[in-house]
Amino acid sequence: MAGRATYNVHLGEEWRRTALALRHVDRELPGQLRKAMRDAAKPAAEDAKRRVKSLPVHGRKHSGLRRRVASGVTIQAGAGRGLGVRIVTNMRDPQERNLPRYLDDPRGWRHPVFGNRHEWVQQHTGGSWFRATIAEHRPEMVRELEHVLGEAAETIAAATRG
Repeated sequence: MAGRATYNVHLGEEWRRTALALRHVDRELPGQLRKAMRDAAKPAAEDAKRRVKSLPVHGRKHSGLRRRVASGVTIQAGAGRGLGVRIVTNMRDPQERNLPRYLDDPRGWRHPVFGNRHEWVQQHTGGSWFRATIAEHRPEMVRELEHVLGEAAETIAAATRG
């Protein structure tokens, strides 16, 4: 099973009521809402990918770890019971599932040198590439999501009036 690091934006009861009402008004609206939520989170996810790729690399040999971590950053959006948007990172290799979290820890981590259990090093990355990046984008994402919710509420109100 692949590992996962997640950053959630919890949207509250108003979002849930709106999503349920959307189902009764127009079958296409929940899909449009999911797309709008993904679009709101996209700048944060792209910035996280850019930052992990720019982490310092020491030495001549490297395994492409930063590229693999960046390729695992995705956006998940739900408009039903799981209403909300998540930015997650998954590693395909189960043995690497914790690496995104290690790379995000300013304290660093210890690991064997290319699998040699007799030679260990302390690795430092210089700070948070994931949590801090998403947190920087959070106010903008919340504003965009509130705008999306307002538009959905107007659509529902217009449909119930007409």
